[in-house]
Amino acid sequence: MHRVTRVALTCLLAPLATAQTAAVHRTNFNSSFALTPAQISSAQLDTAAATSLQNIINFDRSQLAFGGPTQDDFYTLPPRNATNLRPGHLIKLQQSTDPTAYTIPPGAALSRLLYTTTNYNGTVLPTSGFILWPFQPRPTKSNRVPVVVWTHGTSGFFADQAPSSHRGLWYENSAVFPLAEAGYAVFAPDYAGLGIARSWDGAPIPHQYQAAPANARDALYGLRAARQAFPRQLGDEFVIFGHSQGGGVAWAAAEALESDAADFADLIEGYRGTIVASPRAVTWDSPETFIVPTVGVMLASIFPEFGIEEWLTELGVKRLELVREVRGGIAAVQQLFFGIGGLVRKGWDATWYKGAFARLMDPGARKFRGPMLVLQGDSDVYVPLNTTEKVVAETLEKFPDSDLELYVARGVGHTPILHAVKQYWLRWIDDRIDGRPLARKGGVRTDVNSWLPAEWYQKSKFAFTLWTWLPEYQYESTTAL
Repeated sequence: MHRVTRVALTCLLAPLATAQTAAVHRTNFNSSFALTPAQISSAQLDTAAATSLQNIINFDRSQLAFGGPTQDDFYTLPPRNATNLRPGHLIKLQQSTDPTAYTIPPGAALSRLLYTTTNYNGTVLPTSGFILWPFQPRPTKSNRVPVVVWTHGTSGFFADQAPSSHRGLWYENSAVFPLAEAGYAVFAPDYAGLGIARSWDGAPIPHQYQAAPANARDALYGLRAARQAFPRQLGDEFVIFGHSQGGGVAWAAAEALESDAADFADLIEGYRGTIVASPRAVTWDSPETFIVPTVGVMLASIFPEFGIEEWLTELGVKRLELVREVRGGIAAVQQLFFGIGGLVRKGWDATWYKGAFARLMDPGARKFRGPMLVLQGDSDVYVPLNTTEKVVAETLEKFPDSDLELYVARGVGHTPILHAVKQYWLRWIDDRIDGRPLARKGGVRTDVNSWLPAEWYQKSKFAFTLWTWLPEYQYESTTAL
């Protein structure tokens, strides 16, 4: 029987194999960006650096579904009306987004929405987000699908870096795909400034990077708008889950549900808890050549008198101008700044702005609505373990009755934490949605080691989910049938 089945399958596939045209699939297949000589000269890039930056930008642009927000009509705002003045209002809904432009798993569906939120200063703005749907929902008493509000880590600083426009929704198999496959609807905000570049009056919308309280409202108001869009499909029960930048956002959202309970009263009854992974608040312990330009790129939107020249040298300013010109994402910023001397001014960290921004934006050491699970790898070079330990300790010292668990994985890095302990955080979400009590209440610490010797394990992610929908590329999808 086994031999007959194999022969039959071979016969079935033979016509497809002989008829298929296979083409070399380059990462820049839909982008031909090139730096100008003036840009290369101004940023003082040598040939290798310029080539690397061009490759990064072409790769990033190749990952944009429908050409990205600057070309996709979905991100075009409809006319403003009186209801748009309320944060959490649904502006536009794409109930069924064409999944063939994405690399989402078979059996998943995608919706996108535009809605209103507020920036840190309280101005009402339009923003965008997505919902990734499961094939079958995880069972609940309401027969509606429970929700995980996913707050993403750093994708970039401009409209084109919206996860809703990224073929893999930015986190693909690290988090959003497994959540949908486990039966959850994943609502994810892009954050204001990512997706929609300008407001109704034409004013630019800066992404207030690391302004965790503002980004947290993007998430909570977005959940409200998603419920307006799908009142019969989305259940009341939800968990918040974020990583890196989004870890700080998730933590701030749990704080907002406590401090601004009246504003979010419609959400609180269904809230079941928060997971914070590799939480980047304004992690000033991170390399300064990463944190200074990424925060500095938008700081004037919060402190109008701030000039980036207070933090960056002349060359650093020119490189940041190049980032703005090419709308570079996180990899482009790393190429231009990370680990490179002569770009950050000495004494930048003694300026008033550094301390003021940290005091206003850093989550932690405030009362939050729990329970909360904090996931951290002890080999994280972006968010050091001792930084997370300090924030957790300060929070528990001020609020000792909080349900807050710090879960530390030994030998695990920044994003790999999501993969290494996936079964733990999935089980934690299941337990919260099902109403099971915490195994241990109060302040808890759990340390775990790898099952096999640490040196046997893959330390980093060395692959990505590649879009292969066009017929000439489908030979790469060996499990497509």
